[in-house]
Amino acid sequence: MMIFWTRVKTLFRRKETFFWIILFPILLASAEYMAFGGFMNTSPIQTISLGVTTEDTYALDDILLQVFEGARIDEQKSLYKVQHYEQFSLASAALESNEISIFIYMDENKTKVLSKESTIELSVTTSIVQQTNAIMDTISAAYEKYYQDLAAGLTPMEVNAVEIIANLTAEIDYFVDESTNKTGTFYTIYFYSLIAMACLYAAFLGVGIMNDLRADRSSLGIRIGSSIASKGKLISIYFITALMLQFISGMVLYLFLNCVLKVNLGGHTGYILLTLILGGITGVSFGMLVGSLVKGSDKVREGIISASTLILCVFAGLMRVEIKHLVDIYLPFINYINPASLITNSLYSLYYYDNFAKFSLYISLLAVFPIVSLLIVWIKTRGEKYANL
Repeated sequence: MMIFWTRVKTLFRRKETFFWIILFPILLASAEYMAFGGFMNTSPIQTISLGVTTEDTYALDDILLQVFEGARIDEQKSLYKVQHYEQFSLASAALESNEISIFIYMDENKTKVLSKESTIELSVTTSIVQQTNAIMDTISAAYEKYYQDLAAGLTPMEVNAVEIIANLTAEIDYFVDESTNKTGTFYTIYFYSLIAMACLYAAFLGVGIMNDLRADRSSLGIRIGSSIASKGKLISIYFITALMLQFISGMVLYLFLNCVLKVNLGGHTGYILLTLILGGITGVSFGMLVGSLVKGSDKVREGIISASTLILCVFAGLMRVEIKHLVDIYLPFINYINPASLITNSLYSLYYYDNFAKFSLYISLLAVFPIVSLLIVWIKTRGEKYANL
């Protein structure tokens, strides 16, 4: 027990450890939160200013106009703010001056959708036009066939326009949210990646373990090497101490995100804590692996950890979520060997899926990394002897 508390005091005296493990993730989380600004709690799409003209040649069909006027983002907010212009030229001028963002009109019985930029609003509007026109064409075809059969002396089933519309629109919702947490945002993935980075920064603690135990790297290592103390016992105590410090730092970051910044990380707190613990074990074991394999000065090993952790976290979506999406598409195997991606995906799966199948897969793969790392460390360090101490 005395060795344990001595080790705790030693770690807390190292200012660089305190900075990288506890302070730096909090500073980075604050910076990301301020960078996102008001986007954190906003809908991905806002009310769209839509222009239509009442000029006979270009006027919209009444049904399509009713669709746009009735479309809603939610119960409180309309999807479109429809503005009517008496002339086509006035509506075009309004689009050019950004008074409206989209202009819709009829031209030779075809619906035209104009926008100055290719945006999500344009995509949604085009999709609504296409779906509405498809429904209208289906109803027209049904009526045409009905009257043809009637003229031929047949007894066709009467057309039910309401039923046709209901069937064609039953599975259409441009703003459906099938996640288990209805308040999730696009930006949550950044904070998951930040948690992964904080876990992997425990590698600095792992490098410290190897530096303090090796007689060729520190005076403490010389004393340990010349003593009768069990090296296995010391490694175990040092490892548990490092893991405890990492878990404390992970909890501080989690509480800071959840309680101070009000970032909604979802429920399943117990599973999140399990991920933090296993992520911390992964980070410490990664540092021990680097410490046992890489020769040179402490700066070299710390530089390798900083660079490799940053690269792994970038692939997991720390800097840009688009990078994670590209990895998912073109290099999906990286997600199964990158510990940062495994931590991020574990948290992501807890947040977005109703069951724990994905979480179980990612957390199991994550557990493999420290087992392999510690096995390599054991093979590399067992029976090491020095010519001189």
